Amino acid sequence: MSRALAEEIRTSYPGVRLELGIDHGPYLVLFSILLPESERGNGLGTRVMEHITAAADLRGVPMTLSPSDTFGGDLVRLHAFYRRLGFITNTRRGQIGAPRESMVRVPLGSTAVGDPLTYPWQTH
Repeated sequence: MSRALAEEIRTSYPGVRLELGIDHGPYLVLFSILLPESERGNGLGTRVMEHITAAADLRGVPMTLSPSDTFGGDLVRLHAFYRRLGFITNTRRGQIGAPRESMVRVPLGSTAVGDPLTYPWQTH
């Protein structure tokens, strides 16, 4: 899923660089996304992330990511951006079996109840 989705994004949004992968769980992990500087601030990031989250929702796969200021982004703005897309703080980070990234998003339409990181198909 991650390779095909990454290629779909690259084809649909030329100039966008991203790295997607699958982590244990399974979780779709957004390791990095970089928009061309000339395209920042015009909604491209929102469109790309909505495309990625819709694909994850369609497949019922939770997503994880860790916002970073490595490429000049503002961490406060990045956290707010990802929260608007449904990501929450990964309160189980560091626990055995939990995703490693700092934020997680439950797929829309998920039947998960209680702890947003507890899914019916996982065994604990």
